[in-house]
Amino acid sequence: MDKRMKQNLLLVMAGVGLFAALMNFSAVLLFLGEVMEIILPVIVGGILALFVNVPMAGIEKRIRRIFEGKKKKPSDSFCRAASFILTLACILLVFTLVFTLLIPELASSVKGLYLLVEARLPQWIQYLESLDPNAQWLEDILAGIDLEKMAQSLGTGANLFFERVVSTVSSAASVLVTASFGLIISIYLVLGKEEICGHVRKLAYAYLKPAWARRAVHISRTFSRAFANFLSGQCMEAVILGVLMFLAFTIFKLPYGSLVGVLTAVCAIIPYVGAFVSGGVSVLLALMLSPALAIRCLIVYVVVQFIENQLIYPKVVGGSVGLPPFYTLIAAMIGGKLFGILGIIFFIPLMAVAVELVKEDAGKRLSRDRECIE
Repeated sequence: MDKRMKQNLLLVMAGVGLFAALMNFSAVLLFLGEVMEIILPVIVGGILALFVNVPMAGIEKRIRRIFEGKKKKPSDSFCRAASFILTLACILLVFTLVFTLLIPELASSVKGLYLLVEARLPQWIQYLESLDPNAQWLEDILAGIDLEKMAQSLGTGANLFFERVVSTVSSAASVLVTASFGLIISIYLVLGKEEICGHVRKLAYAYLKPAWARRAVHISRTFSRAFANFLSGQCMEAVILGVLMFLAFTIFKLPYGSLVGVLTAVCAIIPYVGAFVSGGVSVLLALMLSPALAIRCLIVYVVVQFIENQLIYPKVVGGSVGLPPFYTLIAAMIGGKLFGILGIIFFIPLMAVAVELVKEDAGKRLSRDRECIE
């Protein structure tokens, strides 16, 4: 069979397969959903490994630098395991710090709100009694209530409630299992990343054309470098925003300055979105003390956030991945619109990879055209 006939045969088979898939579209979607459910832990583990690998690689480099020039050096497996343990310790330390600051402040605010309600409750009751309301309308409504029909509605509502509770518990268990498998997979990925990358590289060169394999390896390395730079820049930007919030709350004499600073720094890991989560918490805490204080807190937070988003974030994060501020904003907007928070996180390094690949291709074309002209 010659090459042309093979191509025609493959084209016919692809057409038949596409026609069969379109005729059984619901079955195809069901099959794809089941496949996605099976590979979801692998996807979750890969995403977690991407995030953990960035600080882990930095810590591993510093561990190796400590033992440079010494006769007895630790093995690669020891350096990797030590860097992984230190990375997990740093993550746990950050979360412990946040909860240590957040929970006492929330408890104090709830206690203050309870004392305020307890002190004002007699005044509110006295005010309601002074109104001397006419309750005839309430008596008319109660007289028209069908108790038997209400009991049936309550029974139906109770059944629906228990069904939703069971469904929620089942979904939570499924999410917990997926997260557990994803965490285990991420640990295997970060500890054996060189071996796994070597296997993938061999498969690429074995089953793809050499030019395509080199292109795929180059794109994956470019994305890995861009994502590492992006996450490093994002962490730097989060620290800057946390410090700015702390200083602003201190200058304007707003409460919970240290708590808001730490919470903002942690939540700001999510670009353009996470900082508003900490803003909502800070406004809620201030609202428990005073509505006027909550308004001042909201104004200060929005102003600082606007300045940081427009002036600092594009330069810090865009500079770290080699993107101009305009491209950084466009990538975050498109990613957030299409895929939400994950889209915002991943579209900035993807945009950096696309811009770099376009630059490389344009440079090759221009140099080739220049050679032809000369």
